[in-house]
Amino acid sequence: MAEYINDNDKLESKKLSDQVIRHIQKMILDGELSEGDKLPPEREMTERFGIGRPALREALKSLEMLGLVERHHGRGNFIVNNIQSSYFEPLSLSFMLSHGTMQEIYEMRRCLETFAVRKAAETASSTDILALRGNLKQMMAAENTSSKADFDRSFHLEITRIAGNILLYNTIENLSYLMNRFIERSVRLSYFEGDSIDNIYKEHAAIISAVEHHDPAAALKAMEIHLGNIKVSMIDDDAVSVK
Repeated sequence: MAEYINDNDKLESKKLSDQVIRHIQKMILDGELSEGDKLPPEREMTERFGIGRPALREALKSLEMLGLVERHHGRGNFIVNNIQSSYFEPLSLSFMLSHGTMQEIYEMRRCLETFAVRKAAETASSTDILALRGNLKQMMAAENTSSKADFDRSFHLEITRIAGNILLYNTIENLSYLMNRFIERSVRLSYFEGDSIDNIYKEHAAIISAVEHHDPAAALKAMEIHLGNIKVSMIDDDAVSVK
């Protein structure tokens, strides 16, 4: 006869698995676990945490979905850094549920990207410049607004990568859904408004030139001009507000 599991048992199992998740996260934050480290065998972990195997497996599954653990059949569970490919975007979800606005997304972009472009101007290599120029060339050649928006997003993300600050890069990655929506609407409006899309190309070229010449002040000015030309009110009026 099948074993009956009541709601209290399920809640208790959930509480136990949450404790395991928090413990493993703390071990990562404290530096006790690093990317590539193998977790102990499941039997050892159930004894260590004082829980049953169902609760442990629930915790491991949750950590796998969060991009912190990866299971290799026959080898065990390993700590990984796949958070950027996680099913969840907690910052974006929280922002949406809090009725955030396009203006707030714009303000965040200015804060992050003006800093990033100054750092990029200090550290960019010739290979980095080639990547930026290749991105601009592809954006100009793209035949539809969706593709142009993809290259626009890649351009700004590449600037952040070149800056070399992993925390800054991860923050923008974790805001990718919000940033992508913003950029897509901005590019679409520019594409259908006179010569605005050509102005975006010129602004990107000016940013590249400043970064190539390792001029942080010029790079900052070029980025401020570029972001300053975004018409946030029109994006909201375009019925794409996240309210």
